[in-house]
Amino acid sequence: MSQKFKVLVADDEKLIAQNIARKIEQTNSAFQVVAKAGTGLEALELASQLMPDVVFSDIKMPEMDGIELIGKLEQHDSSILTVIVSGYNDFAYARAAIQHRAVDYLLKPINSNDLQQALSKLESILLAREQQLAPRREESPREVVENVLIYLRENYAQQIDFSAIAEQQAVSAPYLSRIFKEQVGMTPSKFLADYRMQVAKKLLQDTSLSVKEVATRVGFSDQFHFSKTFKQLTGLSPVQFRKD
Repeated sequence: MSQKFKVLVADDEKLIAQNIARKIEQTNSAFQVVAKAGTGLEALELASQLMPDVVFSDIKMPEMDGIELIGKLEQHDSSILTVIVSGYNDFAYARAAIQHRAVDYLLKPINSNDLQQALSKLESILLAREQQLAPRREESPREVVENVLIYLRENYAQQIDFSAIAEQQAVSAPYLSRIFKEQVGMTPSKFLADYRMQVAKKLLQDTSLSVKEVATRVGFSDQFHFSKTFKQLTGLSPVQFRKD
């Protein structure tokens, strides 16, 4: 059975998100919806954890709109393909989507033919990319993963660009994600998040450090984002962890 391409759907209307997800999977069996997000920020966090091949995003969403989301995704991992799905037939939105290299701009309610064409275009891009997944130098997959593990452990406090790391290793970002998950059991971004939390736990034992200082030391510029991530991965907020 051929590998399915992973899709993340972002829409603050739950029923609409479910409908889009259902239509995607019914229209082209090469795609599988792995998650649905209700806000732009949630979509960004899920994309970091799941590393989907494609993100379908609404424009109007809480916390972060779709245009800002696809811009952030482009910065975070340029290998993620994006499609805007909107109820606004506005050239300004379409132009902004194109500027952020969105593959398509679909209007709600989604026309079946338009969706089929968009998915065919996405599939062609992804299949062509699959042909270029092999490493371009002599290091084995295991050696590439070891190099990345060393880099992440030494640079976890910095802003990490996985596309740049893949380029340094002379492989594509999707290939790096695949071999990393095969050998480590999780994606590079999940490993980084877990490793940062391990270091954060040790730092939180030093009560002379504020939560903000701990967040900065493990690579988070935003204390709220750090606290939310810490609680998601440990079940406790940083303050609760200290009390325990």
